[in-house]
Amino acid sequence: MDIRQRINRFNTENRPFYIVDHDSGEYSLCLAFSFLDGEYKEFGQDAFNRYALEINEPVVDGRGMFTHGSGYEWQAVFEKAFEGDPNSGRIRYDCEAGGFFCYADSLPLLEDFGTRFRAVCMDGEKFAEIVSAALKEDAGQQCMQEAMCMGGMK
Repeated sequence: MDIRQRINRFNTENRPFYIVDHDSGEYSLCLAFSFLDGEYKEFGQDAFNRYALEINEPVVDGRGMFTHGSGYEWQAVFEKAFEGDPNSGRIRYDCEAGGFFCYADSLPLLEDFGTRFRAVCMDGEKFAEIVSAALKEDAGQQCMQEAMCMGGMK
């Protein structure tokens, strides 16, 4: 099976995640929120909404936008899901508010992580637990950084 066939198979079997071949020896695993439709329209969003309620924040803001579930938060969740995996350090991220994007120079690596991450996402309870743990940890780190910055400003 050639690279295009492998990517097509992955993209079919692992919707809404998809892999892109950049024809440079680099591949990306993607979840672009603007492309989500049908049964995947709000893929994973329930776990982020549960997190918002857990920390006593509104699920949507004044403009009707979800308060949690940005690409940056998906990155924190992905990193938490594979915490301690020796190959996770081979992945680079380029997330944005509207999507989760990570890169590697190994198609098998991204196929493996992508398949495993989708399985985690499809397990609602497990995914919600990882979202909560990852975002709480991420918020704690941000708070520490802000405190250090503010402490240095005195």
